[in-house]
Amino acid sequence: MFEEVRIRERKSMKHGKTYEYRFETAPVGGERKWLSKGGFLSEEEARQAGIEAWKRYCLCGLSERPSDISYADFLDEWMEKECKYNLKETTLLNYRKRIRIHIKPELGSYQVRRLNRERLQKFLQDKYNDGYSKNTLSTLRGIISKSMTYAVNCGLIQLSPAHNLRIPRCELNAVPTRSDPHSYLPKDTMNRIFERFPEGSSSYIPMMIGYRCGLRIGEVYALTWDDIDLENKKLTVSKQIQWKQFPRSKEEKQRTNGSKYAESGFWYFSAPKCDSNRTIDMDSVLTDLLWRERDRQVRAAAYFAERYRHYYEDSSKRITENPVDKEVDFVCRRENGEYINLRTMQYTTQIIHEQLHLPEFDFHSLRHTHATMLVENGAPLKYVQRRLGHKKIDVTMNIYQHLTDALREKGNAVIENMY
Repeated sequence: MFEEVRIRERKSMKHGKTYEYRFETAPVGGERKWLSKGGFLSEEEARQAGIEAWKRYCLCGLSERPSDISYADFLDEWMEKECKYNLKETTLLNYRKRIRIHIKPELGSYQVRRLNRERLQKFLQDKYNDGYSKNTLSTLRGIISKSMTYAVNCGLIQLSPAHNLRIPRCELNAVPTRSDPHSYLPKDTMNRIFERFPEGSSSYIPMMIGYRCGLRIGEVYALTWDDIDLENKKLTVSKQIQWKQFPRSKEEKQRTNGSKYAESGFWYFSAPKCDSNRTIDMDSVLTDLLWRERDRQVRAAAYFAERYRHYYEDSSKRITENPVDKEVDFVCRRENGEYINLRTMQYTTQIIHEQLHLPEFDFHSLRHTHATMLVENGAPLKYVQRRLGHKKIDVTMNIYQHLTDALREKGNAVIENMY
């Protein structure tokens, strides 16, 4: 197999008798080329080194991957060499979580080349039987399918065993889902929430945008004033904001007991989920509110002068207070210009749960309520899909149509009159 590697004896005044390996590589410009290295003290040492060099050459400079590599080790390699450079930070975090919690414990010990479709399908079926949601099953299938395609591309296997893996049909089984249901918040509930957090409080504007526009939380807190067209009552979603956490040392984790820790990271902009860039209409109530907020911020900036907080976006989309490429004029700001980030919603949610006794509330429930109200009042599903930024209309139909009393009454009226 390695007859291409040749060994020859060399002699020198300085080192005496040594050995050299050499083998022929691809010709360049029609001329034969050789790769060689000498200085080995024995013929066997030169031969083994030559064989390893030949293997690396055949693998185009990459180290040889053992044929019995475990799926766990292979997933680590796939994440490091492929996913790290092609996926957003939030997707990477989600993949690592799913791999750590679900895939490695059940499939990680198997050799990649021995995994077959039957075993992978059983894995998804078992997860479904445990009550995991369709979204979780879809993510797990995606991770397995993409990693196996990478294994094919690496030459580790010839065909992907993940081809045409099926997600169990939820209607065939009465297994309850583990996912939390989306909560619809009636008008009187929203009135109570806004009475507790009225205009002027740090959470009022973010919740109003979520309630009246259906934006995701990261999209709301990423809004800047150049996204708002007050004259034409339009709002553009072109980004979301996320937090990049710096790794913590083992000593820091022990000191903080794995829970509380000092700020060690930064906020940055990324594309909206599913690249759902969109421009949507605002109602008059929200538009008037944002007019008032814009005027308040202009007056505050003049009053605080050099003490007013300013933020900038550098070339890597990172938010900083160091004057760099582009100033960022956030919509969500305190009186002194300080950016109100989405972590304030954790405190707001806690208050709503404990003081208002509304445990069903989270920020996403505002988005769900907005979508339900649109459907309830006769908005076409295609309009709702585009307004919410769903990639597929199935998501709009399956997740956000909460069967309220109003929808049920409309349906009953249709039944009564349709014949």
